[in-house]
Order: sequence, then C-alpha cells, then structure tokens
Amino acid sequence: MKTTGWLGAVVMALVSLSASATEVGLVTAVAGNVKLQEEKSVASELKPFVKVREGDRLMMESNARLQLVYFDGGRQETWQGHGALEVGSGSSKMSKGSMQPEVKTLPAILVKQLSKTPAQDDHVKTGMIRMRSMPPYDKLETVERNYEDMRKQSVADDLNPELYLLASYFELREFDKLEALLKRLNEKGSSAPELAALNMLYARAIRDAKSDGKR
Repeated sequence: MKTTGWLGAVVMALVSLSASATEVGLVTAVAGNVKLQEEKSVASELKPFVKVREGDRLMMESNARLQLVYFDGGRQETWQGHGALEVGSGSSKMSKGSMQPEVKTLPAILVKQLSKTPAQDDHVKTGMIRMRSMPPYDKLETVERNYEDMRKQSVADDLNPELYLLASYFELREFDKLEALLKRLNEKGSSAPELAALNMLYARAIRDAKSDGKR
C-alpha cells in the first residue's frame, strides 16, 4: 500500500513537471538587449522564434523591443523599454519597470500555425513532425489563400503572414516553396534579425526532416 502511494506521488510529480514545461508562446521579434531566464537556469540572450514556458523571465535593457504571441487565446504583446516580465499561461506580468504593452489578438488559424514553428532547441526530435509524402492539393491551396488574405490585412513590415506560410509549408513538406519564400524575404531585406534567425531555423529543420524521412 505504501509502495503504491509512493509511486502515485512520483507519477503526479512527473505530470506536474511536464505541465509546467508546456510551451505557451512564441517570441516573434526581438531588438536590443533582451535576456531569457528559465527556471533554475542562467539568463541567456533571447533570440527570435524561441518558444517560452510559463514562469520564464524576460529581462529587457535600455530601449529593447520584444514581441510575444501566446498560443492560448492568440494574445500578441509588443513591449518596448526597460524592465522585466514573467511569462504567464496566456499573458505576461510585469515584474520590474513601468512598461505597457501594445496588445493585439491574432486569428486562431494564424496562432495554430505559429505554434508549429520548428523549435530553436537542437534537442527537439524532428521525428515528431507530421510527415506526409504528398500534401493534399486543396490543403495547400487553402493555406496559400489564407496567406493572401492575411497579407492584404497586414502592414508591410508585419511578418506574421509569412510566419504562417512558412510553418504551413514546412508541415506539408513543401520545402521548395518554403525556400523560395525565404529567398523572396531575403531579397526584400526587411526585419533583418528575424530573417537571419528564420534562415538558420528552417535550414536546420528542413535538413533534419529530410534526414528523418530517409530512415
């Protein structure tokens, strides 16, 4: 009986740990000096397209800028200035400073694909990615039509429509289309820090996905 109780406590602890490690949002833009401090870890430079977890701390120096999208509810926060934030389950909490975010709610269809952006973490197994030999034509057509609608409704320097399309192409294994889109973005040369991160992230993700597909 005691053994069962002990095992139950261990299982509950593991479930709790797993829940606390759930990714709740995606950093879609970073400018200036921003540090990420995960639980019991040393603070490190925050890079674009890192997925954050509840309880993470984001420390901004000087006139730094940060844009974060929460998967639950689609809340997009844009912060600028000096201070520290704590990542919540669906919104951030100011823990230092007096900044106020610019808040926008993104469409659910966009947020769903943003959550599928490949992880920056090299240790994440790309084998978990849904593999398809041939994407359904109607699915691809719908994705590209959604993108066109999003782009018409967005300002020129908003990368969210492109992030939607990149993640969708990757999910559908449309790697040629993905690389062509990145090439067009690079030629435009806007949002340079984010573009550099996207190039590295998807180059690795495509390489790993193709490698997994051969096994």
